[in-house]
Amino acid sequence: MQICKITQDKLRDALDLIWEVFEKYEAPDYDEMGIATFRHFIEYHNMAERLSQGEMRFWGCYQNNALAGVIALRSGQHISLLFVRERFHRLGIARKLMDVAVDAVISEGPRIRAVTVNSSPYAVGFYKKVGFVPLGPEQKADGIRFTSMRLTI
Repeated sequence: MQICKITQDKLRDALDLIWEVFEKYEAPDYDEMGIATFRHFIEYHNMAERLSQGEMRFWGCYQNNALAGVIALRSGQHISLLFVRERFHRLGIARKLMDVAVDAVISEGPRIRAVTVNSSPYAVGFYKKVGFVPLGPEQKADGIRFTSMRLTI
């Protein structure tokens, strides 16, 4: 297992993985507006611009040269995307990706004391398991259902 930064040349592969996993595990919990909102958010030109401006940082986990999972941080300490391909579930990939992202937050912003995420309904259990706590009840915006959560570091 190898984790490395995702650069522009690997971004399309990362976004394809994200969409593949979203369609299977997340889309059933969203209405048409939520699915369209998410699809627009991960469009290549949007993400490429955010990546080039440093607004988003991506890491990928590779197993035998296959992209198994992706995590993205937005605005320094907010987990924006965390997706693992189905055949790689339950191998600790999401946790390892999250550890890399949290380590990056700690090393680059020593005064930052928390990592945040707006978790999909599907992922709330995972985030709780790794130490995140909900900041309130589930919300819905632009068709996207989420629970705001925080991990104190």
